[in-house]
Amino acid sequence: MFVHRLLSSFIIIIGLISVIVFSKGPLAIMAFLFTSILVLGGLYDFMQITNRRGSKLLKAWGLITGFILHAVLFYRYFYNQTGEEIITLGTVFILITIFLIQLLFKQDVRFSILGICTTVTGILYVVWLFSYLVRITYLEEPNGSWIVANLLLIAKSGDIFAYVIGKRFGKHKLTERISPGKTIEGSVAGILGSIIVAYIVTRITPVPQKMVDDAVILGFIIGLFAQFGDLGESMLKRNAQVKDSGSYIPGMGGVLDLLDSVLFNAPLMYYYIRYFVGAL
Repeated sequence: MFVHRLLSSFIIIIGLISVIVFSKGPLAIMAFLFTSILVLGGLYDFMQITNRRGSKLLKAWGLITGFILHAVLFYRYFYNQTGEEIITLGTVFILITIFLIQLLFKQDVRFSILGICTTVTGILYVVWLFSYLVRITYLEEPNGSWIVANLLLIAKSGDIFAYVIGKRFGKHKLTERISPGKTIEGSVAGILGSIIVAYIVTRITPVPQKMVDDAVILGFIIGLFAQFGDLGESMLKRNAQVKDSGSYIPGMGGVLDLLDSVLFNAPLMYYYIRYFVGAL
């Protein structure tokens, strides 16, 4: 189980980092296709989980509009468009269309608000938070691709440390009502693992000097919010009474199980770069 989990994480994360680092110019189409697969996979997992509790969300339209929003956001940041009109237009289009579908095509309106809210929440949770990785990737200065690579390595390393130490030495439950398998020992190990990896990778990759100076703090924050993201997804799975968000990634589950520790960290890294590194 652990070997499968480690191998799956390694292949997908290294693949994503490779696509991101070499995502400029004509290779950008590869980045768009790869990220689209991840976004749609994560959104599909979210919908599968929440639908188990009768959320009545608009699965097909949620996936379509989620892809449209991802494409709009990718276009916006790849071409470094200065205006936000295209994002506003895409968001308004999605919201109005979801209401119209409920109004025109759904016979039972008793759960219409629940369906609308759950669909919009899934799009915001997966597509919008993931878009911050795209925003950072296509920064002109500093090299956003390597910043995203650092973020992925630090967050997922914390996952692995937490899993290994928690399985081997974990005795004290972290939050049994949400995730019975997680332990305090694993949580501490995950944060320490993120700190160690942050200290190393910021020194061997072309990132701003401010990130090198703040490596320990960055590692702590990324490690902490990686666990918040993991627990957030665990809360959804606990409510639906499922162990994993999917079953198609060996040893891991679904795409949302892969992305959960990254989604909360992506906007944090973006605003760190904006307000503390001063690159935006």
